Amino acid sequence: MGHALLCMLGLFLLSTLFYGHTEGQRDEETTSADEADTSIGSIKPTVTLQHNWSQIFRGETVRLTCGIRGGGGTQWEYRWRQSYRYSLTSSENWINTVTESDNGEYRCIGRRGSDVTQWSDPFRLTVSSSKPRATVRAAERIITAGGRVTLSCSVDTSDGWSFDWFRQESGSSPPQLIENKPDRYLTVSEGGVYSCRGRRGDPVFYTETSSEVIIQKTVSIKPSVILKPNQPQIFRGETVSLTCQIQGGGPQWTYEWRRNNTDLQTSSKNRNQSADDADYRCRATSVYLLTEWSEVFRLRGLHKPEAVLSVSPSWLSPGASVTLSCEVKPPSAGWSFFWYQAVPKPSSTDYNYELLPGSSKGTEQNSFIIPEQKHTAGYVCRAGRGEPEYYTDYSQPKFVWSADSHPAASLKVNPDRVQHFRSQSVSLNCEGNSTEWRVKSFTDSRHWTVCSSWDTMTGSSCTRSLYWSDSGVFWCESGSGEFSNVVNITVQNKNDGVILESPALPVTEGDPVTLSCRLKEQKLLSDVFFYHNNKLLQNDAREELKISAVLKSDEGFYRCEHSGKTSPQSWMAVRAAVSSPVSSLSPILIVGPVTGIIFIILMILLWRYRKSEDFCCIRSKRSESSSQSSSTNQGVTQTESQVYSSLLHGDSAVYESLQSSCATRYVLVGEESSDVSCSHTELRKVVKNRRPLQLHDAVYCNVETNPAGRWSPAATVSS
Repeated sequence: MGHALLCMLGLFLLSTLFYGHTEGQRDEETTSADEADTSIGSIKPTVTLQHNWSQIFRGETVRLTCGIRGGGGTQWEYRWRQSYRYSLTSSENWINTVTESDNGEYRCIGRRGSDVTQWSDPFRLTVSSSKPRATVRAAERIITAGGRVTLSCSVDTSDGWSFDWFRQESGSSPPQLIENKPDRYLTVSEGGVYSCRGRRGDPVFYTETSSEVIIQKTVSIKPSVILKPNQPQIFRGETVSLTCQIQGGGPQWTYEWRRNNTDLQTSSKNRNQSADDADYRCRATSVYLLTEWSEVFRLRGLHKPEAVLSVSPSWLSPGASVTLSCEVKPPSAGWSFFWYQAVPKPSSTDYNYELLPGSSKGTEQNSFIIPEQKHTAGYVCRAGRGEPEYYTDYSQPKFVWSADSHPAASLKVNPDRVQHFRSQSVSLNCEGNSTEWRVKSFTDSRHWTVCSSWDTMTGSSCTRSLYWSDSGVFWCESGSGEFSNVVNITVQNKNDGVILESPALPVTEGDPVTLSCRLKEQKLLSDVFFYHNNKLLQNDAREELKISAVLKSDEGFYRCEHSGKTSPQSWMAVRAAVSSPVSSLSPILIVGPVTGIIFIILMILLWRYRKSEDFCCIRSKRSESSSQSSSTNQGVTQTESQVYSSLLHGDSAVYESLQSSCATRYVLVGEESSDVSCSHTELRKVVKNRRPLQLHDAVYCNVETNPAGRWSPAATVSS
């Protein structure tokens, strides 16, 4: 404390002696006035800054000068004052490396001997606390081939600067000073990383170095955009790879991409891209080199392709193989194919798709064989290609309809016929071991429908009022994945048209079948002509076509015609009769007795034939004399009407004993028919799957000719 007091006292005394003060407590204004009174003349010095800079920064060296005009060449002594602090310097110049504490007003005064000038006007000095940073700017950052670009450097809010320029030639090299310029501009023709800094004063004060600006030089290289895989057709959403390819060697490149003139954030040579409708370009960079932009590559994605499934056969016998074929439309290459079974979803109208065994990784072939197909089933396919794999949509389900005589479920139609009139109601009933059913159809207009979507589904029964577009196939599906048999339904759209009444379900061999023709308001028509596979069955009009025992050969398309009106045609399916349990016995136990019985019957019939004198048929011998005796045995007829037949299994042959005046099944002669009658008992043999038995005699029956006089033998047993 004592030392501090002594210092203050010493300073006070020195000040009093220098200025001539007699009163130490006078304020500043009084002091200035007294000094002015004692000064020489009215000289007032001026404080000036060596460099008239608008802003001074912390760390800069500042020089203030106290200038006295009119003072002649006399040597002056100077005193400086900063605000209320006095300095002890006697120099004309106040020099200092400034900090924030040097902010304030500065004045000076001059003394020559006993003469003292006035105090100068105050000079305000402001020191910024932060060191400034230079800013570099480039109007263009890419030098075109053979061109130049101009850079500029500046220090905002201050002046008096010159500039140092730096260039970095590679990423690993440090920046090198390339030029010091008194102005702010630099013109360059080489690529690199450029920066600058400002400098002023003596000693030199430097700003912070600017941020870097990258200047790239264009080289005369033009890359190409290459599509991989180079497929003729690319589909929208499919992943493709675009490659920016540069021919020949060169530096290590990185890449830039543009889509529709918008920069993409990637530096890779390859770009995985979902195919769309866009234009792509690329260029390559290496350090500070830059290639030209490639030509525009136009990527056009087609609409998603369609998978189309076909099955062969659509209608098959149980145990046969089924071939699935999958086609991609529009046609294109590189696909693998996946195969699924369509399984009905419970409580839904849709299907689950389950991969078939051997299809989990796809197949290169577009076909797939399913061996030993026994039941009705639905199938679906789709195709995939690429990495990641791009898939088509699932195909529409296709069904294989099995002629299984014992399907897992059964569909019955009421009324039981294929053809129906428009607006008439039809009932479709599902039967099987399920409590949840749905009736589906695939119509001729290629639409899928479900009963609940078109009318009333009550339990396992669907009732529908038919429309013109309802012709198609119908079937049942259960919630447990079972399929029924299939029923064809054909809608007659003409109110005044006719329909053929034929069974909706397949008929069994040996069963009787009746076909008829009707109008909408009249059940049964007369004067009807019937056709089988477009061939007229009989040329005499009748009400019904009756087949006493249907054969496999009767299967086919039928239609009827009445008064110039023709019905649609319908398919009548014939299935094999279920084998009798006897047929499963050992052939040794069956063939012997059957052969014996046949032999006995043949002997009896042969004996009766030889003894009979009243034949309507001619017995023809191998000798020439047989033709002479034949004329004496004609003209006698008997009037029996009974028709009987017996079916034998095993080594089976069907023998039909037709007695005199019998009416056989229709017999086709070309496109017409003839009725056959016999005047004696005739034996006709129809052999199944075996060579006919060879006899030495031939028996012919009389054939009544049609109006055109045509005739045909009705049955023959010949050697």
